[in-house]
Amino acid sequence: MQHLLRDPVHHTVPISRTEKNLIDHPYFQRLRRIKQTAFLNLVFPGSTHDRFSHCVGAMHLAGLIFDSVSQEFISTFGPRALQPPQQDYFRRLVRMAALLHDIGHGPFSHSLEGVTNLGRPLHPVRKLLFREGIIPEDWVQDRFFKSDRWMNQPTAHEDFSVAIISLMASEDEGRIGGLLAQDIASLIVDWVKPSPEYDDVDKVGPSGKWRLHDALKELVSGELDADRMDYLLRDSHYTGVPYGQYDKEMLIGNVLWRSHPEKKGQLVTALRRKALHAFEDFLISRFHMFMQLYSHKTTVAFDVILENALAELPDFSIQPDLTDYLRWSDDWLLRKIIKNRSSKWGEHIRDRIPLKHLFTIRQEQQKKFLRFIEPYELSKGTTAWYPSLKNKNNRTKTDQVPKIWWRHSVSYLTTKDRGRYPLYIEERNKLIPIEEISLLLKSDYVRRFDMIHVYCLRGQEYDVKKWMKDNGLSEDIIQPVEL
Repeated sequence: MQHLLRDPVHHTVPISRTEKNLIDHPYFQRLRRIKQTAFLNLVFPGSTHDRFSHCVGAMHLAGLIFDSVSQEFISTFGPRALQPPQQDYFRRLVRMAALLHDIGHGPFSHSLEGVTNLGRPLHPVRKLLFREGIIPEDWVQDRFFKSDRWMNQPTAHEDFSVAIISLMASEDEGRIGGLLAQDIASLIVDWVKPSPEYDDVDKVGPSGKWRLHDALKELVSGELDADRMDYLLRDSHYTGVPYGQYDKEMLIGNVLWRSHPEKKGQLVTALRRKALHAFEDFLISRFHMFMQLYSHKTTVAFDVILENALAELPDFSIQPDLTDYLRWSDDWLLRKIIKNRSSKWGEHIRDRIPLKHLFTIRQEQQKKFLRFIEPYELSKGTTAWYPSLKNKNNRTKTDQVPKIWWRHSVSYLTTKDRGRYPLYIEERNKLIPIEEISLLLKSDYVRRFDMIHVYCLRGQEYDVKKWMKDNGLSEDIIQPVEL
């Protein structure tokens, strides 16, 4: 039996009974209470959409891409290249992974990540998730599990997504909707390996000579994936800006699976040559959305305010068993912040009082600013200790230093160099790395883009700029930059 959801971005979204049961799960329903874009609604009032709708949209797009690319694969390599049971299994798996890829997000989404409390990370380190037994140890790739450095890093929402998938699967002998939870998680993060059961199915093409796993991962988290394709369209729709629009039909209709030119026995994602400009337009959409929305000076200012507010909450942290975390929401956390009478930061969020934006520093001047500010930095990105740490500050050198905050926003058109799953262009039956054929990706200007926003308390901007000038920061940096 098929159910239909109505969505303002994709219009009609068909879902199976199994998918509906999963969407109805309390762990997934909690995503209705977590905004997709955190504080962006304080700049773009319509941006009140949630992680719930984004995940459903990503699942829908993952299914559309899979349907298109699998049909092309069968027509090119023959009906035996992908047997009907395989096609059904892989389709259900990739849709499920796209649906659950963000289930680990907490209140205010990405704004909560990287936050510290009393100078310590709010998130637990990874090894505690395994110590609690939430994630089975045999899911993890050996090279990760044996790495002390990796195990001792603070967790991120992707880690929590895997943990929550594991918790959901414990209700049905390790399966979600009939699929092994380990295999779903293996399409979301690199550090989870597919199960032996999956390995038995993952043989496609003539005589089963290719493995499909990495190509499926690309549909969930690659250079051209369902996640990015949905959030660009969705964020553009709800903010009322046109920058996130791209030629969805051209991209979906021209995705291919081909033999990896460098890794024998594996498939890789490619695009037909005629879809190159559609993909470049997709990248430009990401660039413009980053510049105009995701790194907007006011949005970033409220990220700083959130960190200050959480730093003043006593004994506030994410416990590795995730029992409390699964009940958290945007509204719950904001109420908790506002009720903390010893802090005024909650009022900044409640009444929309941002920090004062002083200026934005582009790439060519960032080293100069960071060298200037480094002697005065008392905690990451600020000259001011959080109030709860003031008594520990014995540095007389900074007694007269004003409170300044700065945040580095960085993104890439593609993931750093070639990315984990590089994209190829098929031209005359040959695969060409996309950066060798795309003029856009040959451009140093747009391949990597970043900025540093600098803030102070409102009403103190004149004194802060004067202090910077008196202490040697060049005036070409201090002058405001129009965005």
